[in-house]
Amino acid sequence: MATGHRPTVLYLRSGGVLDNQPAPADAAPAAFTYDPTDPTPTVGGRLLAPTGGYRDDSALAERRDVLAFTGAQLAAALDVVGVPVVELAHSSDNPHADLFARISEVDPKGHSRNVSDGFIRVIPGPSEDVVRLQLDAVAHRFTAGNRIRLLIAGGSFPRWERNLGTGDDPARSIRMVPSRRTIDPSASRVLLPIRA
Repeated sequence: MATGHRPTVLYLRSGGVLDNQPAPADAAPAAFTYDPTDPTPTVGGRLLAPTGGYRDDSALAERRDVLAFTGAQLAAALDVVGVPVVELAHSSDNPHADLFARISEVDPKGHSRNVSDGFIRVIPGPSEDVVRLQLDAVAHRFTAGNRIRLLIAGGSFPRWERNLGTGDDPARSIRMVPSRRTIDPSASRVLLPIRA
């Protein structure tokens, strides 16, 4: 971490809450189903297309295949400078799975705008307890009165090629299998590099 920066940790809580206090060990898990026949779409981000860049991603948070965790209103402006990290206690009933995570900023009217994204293809086989995603480096000021939101999904298409859920070559196969995902809030968190 660069000099003059301190890590701020936000924890996932049951009910779609992002908080500065960790969830209890018996917190209810959050779950979603990723279906490659209807892949979670790319909305904004580093994509050379009309849908790239900074976009209103409020509708993305409402999708059934996306988990949203939103923090309380910020009492003061918050400067995030560096590489945010998301650590997720993730499990899947299908070993062929991807994870997409996004930090967004939500204004008092509920409009959300993307800030930083990360993506990882989970390698089939024995899995680690926690999947670690490094998001895109960012220099962003969250405005006082706004909220920080974490979005979690099984992909972001077309920015990243959809995972067919089969291990087959996506250029040659048409067979697709959905995956049921579970996130344990008690072992999941967001690390933000905050400028002191």
